[in-house]
Amino acid sequence: MAKAVTRDFEIFIETVADTGADNTALDMMDYVDIADNQAFEIHEVSLVLDPTEAFPAADVEARFQLADANLTTFVSHADRASLYVARQTFDSATLGMFHQESFSSITPLIVSKTLFLRNVCSTGTLDYTLRLKGRIVTPSAKDYMALVLTQTGNLA
Repeated sequence: MAKAVTRDFEIFIETVADTGADNTALDMMDYVDIADNQAFEIHEVSLVLDPTEAFPAADVEARFQLADANLTTFVSHADRASLYVARQTFDSATLGMFHQESFSSITPLIVSKTLFLRNVCSTGTLDYTLRLKGRIVTPSAKDYMALVLTQTGNLA
């Protein structure tokens, strides 16, 4: 079991979704100090349309994928690099917003210290805020073994 080094904390990251499917490198060291042999243990992930952003005037769909690898395209959430996916659709006629999201809590230990946020918007640009909640931990040998088995797909 990983030993907590810090209490839970939240990181808020502003991002812009546009029509180009972009990858943004998120160096966790920009937000919190992670020493060698430590990891960022993620407990929750959420993504919201920034309060400074008006409701879209046209129908818009935005997609997001948070990964621990620099993906060149969106991949299935079943891919072990995918930590979080979200899809948000805005209907301008009904002023409705529909969303789906999934967070893979089976691999919450981020030892690489860099995450990658991929996003795309069907039209225009929209401002979003990504929220990561977690803590810094010192993983045990069992944690490292579970991480290796999960990443290689050798789960029993």
